[in-house]
This record gives sequence, C-alpha cells and structure tokens, in this order.
Amino acid sequence: MEHKGNRSLLLAITILLSIIAIGTTGYIQIEGFTFTEAIYMTVITIGTVGFKEVRPLSPEGMWFTIMLIILSIGFIAYAASFLAKYFSEQILLRYSNKKIMEKTIAKMHNHVIVVGYGRNGSQAVEELLDHNIPVVVIENRPKVIEYIKQNPKIAYVDGDATSDTTLQQAGVERAKALITALASDADNLFVVITAREMNPKIQIISRASAVTNDRKLKLAGADNVILPDKVGGQKMAKLVIQPDILEFVENIMLKRTGNTSLYEISCKKIHNIGAKTIQELGIKEKTGVNIVGVRNPIGEYVLNPEPNYLITHDTMLFVLGTIDQVQKLKDLIS
Repeated sequence: MEHKGNRSLLLAITILLSIIAIGTTGYIQIEGFTFTEAIYMTVITIGTVGFKEVRPLSPEGMWFTIMLIILSIGFIAYAASFLAKYFSEQILLRYSNKKIMEKTIAKMHNHVIVVGYGRNGSQAVEELLDHNIPVVVIENRPKVIEYIKQNPKIAYVDGDATSDTTLQQAGVERAKALITALASDADNLFVVITAREMNPKIQIISRASAVTNDRKLKLAGADNVILPDKVGGQKMAKLVIQPDILEFVENIMLKRTGNTSLYEISCKKIHNIGAKTIQELGIKEKTGVNIVGVRNPIGEYVLNPEPNYLITHDTMLFVLGTIDQVQKLKDLIS
C-alpha cells in the first residue's frame, strides 16, 4: 500500500510539473513572454487566483489560457482526491501499526529493553535476537525508526527513554533487563534512575563514555557499566598479547562454531536434594557439560573447580556444552 501511494504521489507531482512546463512554453511561444513572465502567468492561471495578466493576451493566448485552465482544473480535482486518500491511508496505517506494536509489547514478559539503536545498541539487539531473547528498542530518531521497522523481530517504542510514559510503553515493569546505550552519559544516567525507580528488580546495564561516570551510574542504580572505548583498547592489546585465546573465547561467546557455547546455570533444585559435590552429582557423566567455573554464595569466582567442590542452591555454574547437554543439566539441578 505504501509503495503504491508513493508512486501515485510521484505521478501527481509529475503531472503538475508537466502542466507548468506546457504553460510556460506556450506563453513564451504564443505571446513572446519572458521566462519569468511565462511561469508567473502559468502559476496564476493554474491557481485560478484571479490576478491580472502580465500583458494583454492575443486571441491565441486567450484560447491557450482557456485550455490551460480546463487542464489544471482536472488535475486539481485528481490531486485533491488523491491527497485526501493518501494522507488518510497513511494516518490509518500508522495508527494501525502503532496499535499492533502496543499489543505485541503488552504481551511480552522477561524481555530486554534496549535504549538507543546506535552502534552499541544495535549490536546488543543483534546478539540478544541470536539467543532468541525478546527485545524492545526505544528510539526517537525518525530515520533510525524506519530502519528498525525493516526487522519484524524487533519490537520498538518511538519516544524519549527519559520519560516515564515511554518506559511504561516498553514494559519496564515486566522486563528482566534494560540496556541503555545512548551517546550522552547524562541521558543514560537519567534512564537508569527512572528505570530503577519503576522496577527495583530489573537488571540495568549502561553505556558510559567517560571513566569518571562509571561510579555515578552505579550509584544511580546500574548493575553494570560498560565503557566501549576502554573495552576496545583492551581487546586490541589482547590481540597482540594473546590473539589465539581471545579468538577462542569470542568463538565460544558468539557461537561462531558449532552449537557449543558458554552458559550460566543456577542450582535452585539443589535446595530440594541437599548440597552435593560436583563428583556426587555426576554432572560430567550425566550431562556431558564441562564446568569451567562457579560463583559461590558470597560472590567469589572459582575457575576449574575440583570434583569435591560443594554445590549449594545459591551456587552459579558456568559450563561449556551444547544446548542438549545444558538442558540435561538444567533438568538435574535448576
């Protein structure tokens, strides 16, 4: 519908320019008007505004003016009906799309809100969608919105993320996480404060440009703060120091090879069966996953834990395995 409307609009503009060209050429040839006089005469004739002719017309010029008026009246009738239909359809289409998007977002739970669809925000959205995690993007730049619309997997809200209303429309009360990747640290700070107030349990990850704003964003309620420039510099240094290790880790994290990846698994079911060691649970034998690390109840990380390491209900496991292997582990302890 939109492409058809655009073609019709282009046709209407082409007809208008053609009439102006015909009128201008006719007055120059018939009456000997200058270009300025001819185009002026054409416009006031098409517009039927009743202004006086720039010069007295000859009989041939009068007949030409009559034909030009008849031609322009037909065009104006067509243009008026088309424009009325075109704009009414556009308004209806936008209203319909907005309602559909609102209904879609209203049904979403445990989704991730990404504020800002710039370089960092778009990368975050791509990664989340690759892991089949529902995403709602908040953006207010018209050109970016048009680009987002091209991906039917992305739900979006057109608005200012620093507004309570916009965050409500994105379902912040039902979301499990929010990533704010705006260019301005001040805007990110405001989003963090507002989102934390509206949903105290939500996980908030914020982008920051200045190192000095890391602490401020965390005090405002951000769980994690990422400094892209710092991370980029560290990555470039790692490529010099340990290039193969960095590439290996990225292949695991981004699932570039096979279906093996790194997962984090909670151990909720351990609360029912009691604390057991890794060996007693038989995790490797029963599921096939490899435990590369754990986070204990006080938040400490242990890499490559021993078989006699005690697993409790509030331990977090970091494992390497396939989707099927990880599902077996979830059935066993989570």
